[in-house]
Amino acid sequence: MRLKNRVATVVRSHAEVLGVLSLIDPHQHAGDAQLEALEYASTLLAMELSYRRSLAEQELALRRELVDDLLGGTDASGAYARAAALGHDLHGPQHAVLVYHPHATDTTLAAAARQAATALHLRYLHGRHDGMVVLLVDNRPDPSAFYAAISDRLGDDATVIGIGSPCQDPTEIPESVAKAGRALNLRLHSSDPPGASAYDELGFYRLVDAAQHSGAVEDYVHEWLGALLEYDENKNSDFVATLSEYLERGGNYDETAAALHIHRSTLRYRLARIGEVTGYDLRDVDTRFNLHAATRAWRFLRPRPSKRGDAGRLGR
Repeated sequence: MRLKNRVATVVRSHAEVLGVLSLIDPHQHAGDAQLEALEYASTLLAMELSYRRSLAEQELALRRELVDDLLGGTDASGAYARAAALGHDLHGPQHAVLVYHPHATDTTLAAAARQAATALHLRYLHGRHDGMVVLLVDNRPDPSAFYAAISDRLGDDATVIGIGSPCQDPTEIPESVAKAGRALNLRLHSSDPPGASAYDELGFYRLVDAAQHSGAVEDYVHEWLGALLEYDENKNSDFVATLSEYLERGGNYDETAAALHIHRSTLRYRLARIGEVTGYDLRDVDTRFNLHAATRAWRFLRPRPSKRGDAGRLGR
């Protein structure tokens, strides 16, 4: 087809359009020989593009397979060799990064995560884990910078990111992923989920995580919040969440009511009922301290909400 000063032909592989090849012909002198050359070139280009696409798809499949094996646990020597063949060096510290978005499609989120990592000059492998995008990067990204880079590419600020601890050996990667999941889960159950958190910066929650394996955390939460959790379950109420928000804001009524989207008088009623249900005096310093620790542990231990529907209730 002629388009102004060009003669163009569509580059195809079977029925799939791969591009357009043009011959610049400002004086419209192109004859049969030139048109034949253009068609021949388009055929060669179609073959080359198809070959390169096939290689890219194979490499992508190999990368995903390697990431799956690393997350499941694999031998170090084999992992080093496979990663090197794909142009990634697993020697040195690696960090697992989990990326969650309540609405973005898997393809869109994965593309944004890869582009953000590239923009921050991170070398990475990427894949999927537990319904989220996972990156294995050779240096820990700055949480704020990584969150901003992904948000810019998605055009919103709803992304939630968890960054795991460093691992010096491929066999440690599953633990880094698990810790990234805990950091992400903590953000998801906070009053303001969007953003990025690194496990190494969790402070108090690392103590909760360490104690969780012995079952001590669950016992502690049940001791201080058991009656309130049972009440919430039976009455379909949100008293534990209310108490948590109240303690997180240092007992400030106005800030707590605003965070829960309720009236100040409603908050007062809920706190009075919490006192009645638990028998605790919320004015007592030691009681407030233990309840604050218990509600923080409760948030940490809660399961991650489903991709759709539950995320909107997190700050209620």
